[in-house]
Amino acid sequence: MGHVVLGAPPVARYHLHERLLRALRQRGHRVSLLPLAPAEVTFWRHQGEYLARLPANGAREAVANWPFDDLAPARRHGRRRRFADRAAALAAWLGAERPDLMVLHQRRDDDAALLHFAARAHGCRTLWFGDGLLPHTLQCDERGLDGDAAAAARRADDFRVVRPDRELLAACLTHALAQAAPFALPRAAIHVPPLAERVHDAMATAQTDGLTAGWASLRAFAAALPSTPTKAAPWRLPASPFLTVLLQATDDPRVVRDAVQPATATELVAAAAAASRALGCDGRLAVVAAEAPAGRLVAGHALLPARAAGLAAATGLAVATINHPMASVALLAGTPVVHLGRALYGMRGVANAAADVGDLGAGLARALAHDHPALRTRALTWLFTHGHVWCSATAPDHNGIVGMVMAIEARLPGAGARQPLRHRRGPPWPLAPARPGPHGDRTN
Repeated sequence: MGHVVLGAPPVARYHLHERLLRALRQRGHRVSLLPLAPAEVTFWRHQGEYLARLPANGAREAVANWPFDDLAPARRHGRRRRFADRAAALAAWLGAERPDLMVLHQRRDDDAALLHFAARAHGCRTLWFGDGLLPHTLQCDERGLDGDAAAAARRADDFRVVRPDRELLAACLTHALAQAAPFALPRAAIHVPPLAERVHDAMATAQTDGLTAGWASLRAFAAALPSTPTKAAPWRLPASPFLTVLLQATDDPRVVRDAVQPATATELVAAAAAASRALGCDGRLAVVAAEAPAGRLVAGHALLPARAAGLAAATGLAVATINHPMASVALLAGTPVVHLGRALYGMRGVANAAADVGDLGAGLARALAHDHPALRTRALTWLFTHGHVWCSATAPDHNGIVGMVMAIEARLPGAGARQPLRHRRGPPWPLAPARPGPHGDRTN
């Protein structure tokens, strides 16, 4: 059996990781948790999990040639030294333990970059999971997430050999528009760390990352609690035809990591409004907010709530965005997408890249004039069959956890010698209870 390391598992995804840990251990694997932030170390320890113990120090010369400027470009000199010390300790631990796989989830920060590089440098494979393009799915890639993923560097032509699965894609579209939720597994109880330990962690965090981060770490455990449902505000799409603009928060990792000088919300909306007039939409836009409630205005246009993204993307004449994940719903519906940043769906022939906000109007015109439905169908089939696991990050079900275990075991030694598992690809609804698998077998 293999040795799997969960690198820097976010507290917010405790439910997912607790279920994954349980499933991997039931399969006989050794699993180590490797949280790095003080508050996260304390949280996971109080949940009774085994934590990897990094040595107090390591040989700095062992990491002297590591590209710290690429791994942590924004760190000040003092923080850079601590980063190098952590890298040396991590290198010593990896050299002694020799794990088979490092699993990373969601975060695209300096610590995640360090863990990825360190694992690869020691011959340990890596596997990334993160929020998928569709609700209640996870990306699955060995190189990274979104713009860093291996799939993002491919072209649609690379998928000409893929057999299109139109039934799957139709189910994906229906599931996204219906906003259906999975039947989640029960949650384990959360043990809140004592206040004294949380204060100690907050002081340590404040010294390295500032007072704001230190204060936030006091309640880091709260991220593991289930979210409280809020009352949905009414909203309505504009009269057709209209262009859809999908906005994102400025601190969205997809924007921060995958866009060069990203356009502001005002710039993107203004450019889309000008393009809509040129395309015969008379300036009508469906502007979907990142998290703001409906009713606010951006450049004179009413904002729709985030939950309207799927329907607005599918029914617009075209979609303009930096790299919003719900633009994938537009692609499933055959609606052209123009994006300004790197994106997992940004394969040439599937979506259309614009150089900057000034090129948005021309990009939308090109997208409407040139469509490649066959290539798009093949690429999306591969993406939602092999590039995603059908598991919710916040409400995982049994089938989803099985899919994660299968993706992990496929990258461990002796993969073919284990008892096979069965993961049903695709949404739990509206697909039939059983459907032909890629080799003619039945999956359920």
